[in-house]
Amino acid sequence: MTPVDWHSKLLSTAETATFGSECMAARTTTEQILDLHLTLRYLGVPLDGLSFMFGDNESVVNTASVPHSKLHKHQNALSYHHTHKAVAVGVTRFHHIVGTTNPADILSKHWGDSSIWETLRPLLFWRGDPNATPTP
Repeated sequence: MTPVDWHSKLLSTAETATFGSECMAARTTTEQILDLHLTLRYLGVPLDGLSFMFGDNESVVNTASVPHSKLHKHQNALSYHHTHKAVAVGVTRFHHIVGTTNPADILSKHWGDSSIWETLRPLLFWRGDPNATPTP
């Protein structure tokens, strides 16, 4: 019952390490969250609480989420600071999700049916009344 944006595309720059790619993806996600917040505010939708981001690279999640963390790679500084600032201000919260339970990995890796069925089933077969409205 919440708005969700799913984004998948090739990165515009080439990175030499997974950490840099994941930092850029976190920055892109942060920018999309800020854009959605602004759009919803323009439409008059009251926003309570914060937005959640999920990442499967634990070092990127910890670097962006821990207040006293330090960045050791200068080339990732802009992406790191943009994501870290959104977490520090309280706009987003960044959580680590294990790759085996990450729904995004279903489309990006080769899995057998039996290994992804428990993650895939809730996405394909929604249980419940779609017309029911949540009670406040």
